[in-house]
Amino acid sequence: MEQKDYERITALETQLETLTKSVERIETKLDLLTSSFITRNEADIRFKNVEKELIELKDDKRANRAFWVSVSALAVTFVFSLLNYLRG
Repeated sequence: MEQKDYERITALETQLETLTKSVERIETKLDLLTSSFITRNEADIRFKNVEKELIELKDDKRANRAFWVSVSALAVTFVFSLLNYLRG
């Protein structure tokens, strides 16, 4: 082999080592990044809990509306009964 071939091989080995180190750094960064995320199962559980809470809140709002409608109907009935009593 000629001197030129040895120089090319040396340059390629240096580039390969640099790439290997870069890939190792990227892998460690990816490992750190993925370790901070929750798993798919945990995410599903959390989203189901959030959905349940939203449904409960909607039901509570409906119950509150029904309660206030009933209270207002009772108040109107009381006012009309009082007016009829005072007239009569």
